[in-house]
Amino acid sequence: MKSRHVGNNWVPLVCLSLLFLFSGALSMMVQRGNGAIPGFFALGTLVAGIVSAGWLWRHPSWWLAERKNYLYLAGGTVAGVLLTALIPFLNGCGPWVVLGAAVITYGVFERLRLLVTVGGAVAFAGFLALVIRADVWGGALHLICAVILAFGANRLYVLRHGRPREVQDSDPSFIGSFEEFEDDGRVGF
Repeated sequence: MKSRHVGNNWVPLVCLSLLFLFSGALSMMVQRGNGAIPGFFALGTLVAGIVSAGWLWRHPSWWLAERKNYLYLAGGTVAGVLLTALIPFLNGCGPWVVLGAAVITYGVFERLRLLVTVGGAVAFAGFLALVIRADVWGGALHLICAVILAFGANRLYVLRHGRPREVQDSDPSFIGSFEEFEDDGRVGF
């Protein structure tokens, strides 16, 4: 039976989830805009990308598309995050939308609907944060994205490793002993 290498993508989703969690916490501490700090997103995306690349190098995914497509995606994501972080009218949410679009594209490359759905939710939340300029909503959208990404990472982890089985505690003296019941011969329907 082949192992599901698509499940190896759970670590990059955990990295992105932590990025959104820390970014939301940082933006709530400095209380600016809609909860998005583009410099932290740009730096955090580079760190998450390096950690994810190291993980995927040691534990490769399926790589269903051509290798050059993945390189174009990585380069386009880095360029998109850096360029949209500099655009002031996006209110710091440009990198957020670019990260969501990158997860969608990666999901299309891997032919995994879960990644496409998670990326769509992240991109939509980034668009909402771009439109809504309230600090509380920006922080809430960060938290929602972190939860969505963590849920997706959990689903991929379960896809890869399966669910842990419950251990049933039993009395060791029970093994091999059976209770005898008296049978009165009647069938109880």
